[in-house]
Formats: sequence, structure tokens, C-alpha cells
Amino acid sequence: MNFFALTDALFQWPDMLIVVGVGLFLSAFFSGSETGYMSVSRVRLLRSGRHATKRGRTLMNQMRNLEDPIMTCLIGTNLSNVLVTVTVTAVLTAALGPRGEWVSLLVVSTVVILLGEILPKVLYREYPEAMTLAAVPGLTVAMILFWPLRLLLRGYSTLLKSLVPFKDEGGGRFSRSNVSALLLSNRTPVNWDQQFALAMDRYLELSELTLGPIMHRISELTTVGPDTTVGACLEVAAASGYSRIPVTRPDGQELSAYVLVRDLLFLPLTDHDRPVPHGLWHSFLQVDVRMSPYELFEELRSRGRQLAVVVDPGGNPLGMITLEDLIEAVIGSISDEFDPADPVRLKESVHE
Repeated sequence: MNFFALTDALFQWPDMLIVVGVGLFLSAFFSGSETGYMSVSRVRLLRSGRHATKRGRTLMNQMRNLEDPIMTCLIGTNLSNVLVTVTVTAVLTAALGPRGEWVSLLVVSTVVILLGEILPKVLYREYPEAMTLAAVPGLTVAMILFWPLRLLLRGYSTLLKSLVPFKDEGGGRFSRSNVSALLLSNRTPVNWDQQFALAMDRYLELSELTLGPIMHRISELTTVGPDTTVGACLEVAAASGYSRIPVTRPDGQELSAYVLVRDLLFLPLTDHDRPVPHGLWHSFLQVDVRMSPYELFEELRSRGRQLAVVVDPGGNPLGMITLEDLIEAVIGSISDEFDPADPVRLKESVHE
């Protein structure tokens, strides 16, 4: 059958074309929503005030049990893709005969990957809060409709875990503790291997932590006030050895911004008796204290930041955390030229 015959055949089933369009839309909706729910930031919702809207409250509610919306997205994506595949295959097989199945495979794969996966995931990744808030009503309806399927999948998961306990050769569960014990009990002839085992143990422990134990509380920070002069700020930097100095609000209880010392070094001497210009203040990246260190590392890396302010679920600042803090949580204390020389402490930090 030639191209014109195929076109005529397609237009004989306008309802089929509508079904394919709806299926692609739903595939993109569920696929993008999955990325959105995984990427949305509670802190940005709180700071923007959108958490107080009806959709914002629903979204915050759904994120408390993230398994439900994610499972709904997975079910919806698969059902939508099946709908598109079956419909296109039926149309092309009727028009082209057995060859239609291969044409359908090529067409559906290309269209679904581009329009149903890549494009929506990119959009939801770039604008997670806006896109996810827009998707909340539709996904809420889908969660109700797919409730029996979610219940069935949970039952299947529970049954699978009971039948396959995932035990290791020693009869215990394959857990973080077992992996750490295996690494640390292994006889390592090279000292660097032992250091790697210790670092791996610390790294695995991060999965059980939030940011609270790692961050520095505001009362522990070296800070300057909003009216601190350039000269005084440089003196604080010289005494502390820090290249970034947090600026507090007048009450000293909340962090407003931070100042890069390198920016102050290029100011003329006549400005040293004046307060640090607001144009040199840099805003903090704000992160939720309930985030895992892994999530924070990805957030800092993706935004090109070195430090962030940790806030509670209500958006109130609790402290500050840096990229160096995350690294030290894995490999131990890091010393630089500003730290006092202490060979004993350095030796302990390597072997602790």
C-alpha cells in the first residue's frame, strides 16, 4: 500500500487519531509529573508562599508519602504508552498489513521517547515547582482512579519481599551495616585500602542522616552584622581564615546573605570605613533540614554553590552547611593553611 493509501486509511479512523493524541498527552503528563515530584523543593515552595495555596497544600500533603504519587505516575505512564502502542499498531496493521507492526514499532518508539519522555522531563526538571503545581489536580484524580492498582502493587511488593528475603551467605539481610562490616573486617595489606573502607562506611551512614547533625548552627558561625564596615569584615576574615562571611540581620538570629572576601580586597582603601555595599551581598541557597546529604550535594552541584542555609519545615533558618562539610562527613577532617598545625590530630583524622 502506498503513502496516499496509508493517509486515506488513517483519516478513516479519526477517533483513533484522537485516542493517540490523548494517550501521548497523558504519557507526557505522568512522565513529567514523576520528575516534578522528585525535583520539587519544599523550601522554595515555602519561601515563595505557594505552599499556602490550595494546590500547594495538596502538593505538600502528597509529598509526605511520596510513594503514592510516584507509583501513580508509573502506572499512568505505562497505561498511556500501552494505549498509544495498541492504537497505532491497529491502524498501521490495517493499512499496511503485517509490515504495519514494524512501522508501528519505529513510529511509537520515536514519538513516545521524544514527546512522552524527554520533552516533559526536561520541562519539569527546569521548572519543578510551577509545573508540578499545575499537575496537582490531574494527578490527584489519577491517584483516586488508580487506587486499586496501587493497592495491588503494594500487595505484590509485600509478597515478593516475604518470598525473597534477599539474604546474604551468612543468613543476614544485605544492609548498610553488613556492607560496612565486610569492608572493615577484610584484611587489607595496604593502608590506603583501610582508609577507603572507613570512607565507604561513613558514606553509607549518610543515607540514615538528615542535614541536622552535619550543619553548623547560627550561634556557632563567624558572622558580621549588616552595618559592619569593609575593614572590620576583612579583619574577621583574616582572623577566621574564611573566604565567605555570613551577614546576619540586626537581631543576629537570621542569616541575610554572605560576602566574598575576594570582592572586598578590590575595594579602594577609602571604602574600608564604610559598610559593605549591598551590591556585594550574595543570597543564600536555602535547603530543607529533612533533605539527605546526597540530595544537598546534588543541589549544590547543579546550582554551582558552595554553601547553603538550612531551614526547618516552616522556613526558619537553623544553620549553615558547606560543600566542605559534606566532604568531611565522608573522608574526615580537612585542614588547610589557616588551621593550626597539629600533626597528632591530623594522624588521628586519618585513622579514626
